[in-house]
Amino acid sequence: MSILRTSILLRNTRTLEALQPRIFTGARAIQTSVVWRNAASTETSDGQVDIRGKLKEALKAAMKGKEKEAVGCIRSLMADITYHEKAGANPNEPASEDTVVDVLRKAVDKRSQAAGAYPEDHPSHQQFLSEIALISKFLPRTLSVEQITQILEGIVTGMTEADKTSKGATGQVLTQFWQVVKKGEVQNKKELGKTIARLLVSSKRT
Repeated sequence: MSILRTSILLRNTRTLEALQPRIFTGARAIQTSVVWRNAASTETSDGQVDIRGKLKEALKAAMKGKEKEAVGCIRSLMADITYHEKAGANPNEPASEDTVVDVLRKAVDKRSQAAGAYPEDHPSHQQFLSEIALISKFLPRTLSVEQITQILEGIVTGMTEADKTSKGATGQVLTQFWQVVKKGEVQNKKELGKTIARLLVSSKRT
C-alpha cells in the first residue's frame, strides 16, 4: 500500500473520541464559556498542532470573560509545561509537541483520579470533570490501537519481501508511518515496535 493510500485510509478511519462529562443543571461550567469554544481547534493552517499557542489564546479569552475557573486551569497547565522545560536537558528550549501533549494527558489523568474521590453530585466532582473537558479540547486526536495497527499493516503489506526481511525493516515502516501520522496522535509510542515486529513475522507466514 502506497503512502498516499495509507494517508487516505488514515483520514477515513480517524475518529475523535470526544469526552462528554456530566455537567449539572444550574452550575457554571467551563465548557459553556468562550474559552471552550476557542479551544475547539488545535491545528494550524499547515496541519501542525499548536497547543501552546491555543493555550495562550484561551487564557486571554478567559481573563477577558472573567472565567476564573478556566483561568486557573489554563495557568496550571502552562506552569506544568514550563516546569518540564526547566527540568529537561535543554532548559532554554521550548518544550516539544510530544512533551506538551504528555503534560496535558497527565493533567487529565490527575483530575480523573481526583474526581473519583468525590460523589457525582459534589461540586468538586463537577469542577474536575469540567476541567478535564476543557483540557481534552487542546489535545490532538488520539488514534485507537486498532487504527494504528490497520495503518501499520497497510504499510507492511506494501513492502517487498526483501524489505520485510532486511535489518532495517522496522525503521522503514516507522518512517512511512510518521509521514501520515502526527506523533501527538499516538499515545503509546513504545508499543509501535512490538506491533511492527508482529506484523512483519505474520506477513512472512502468509
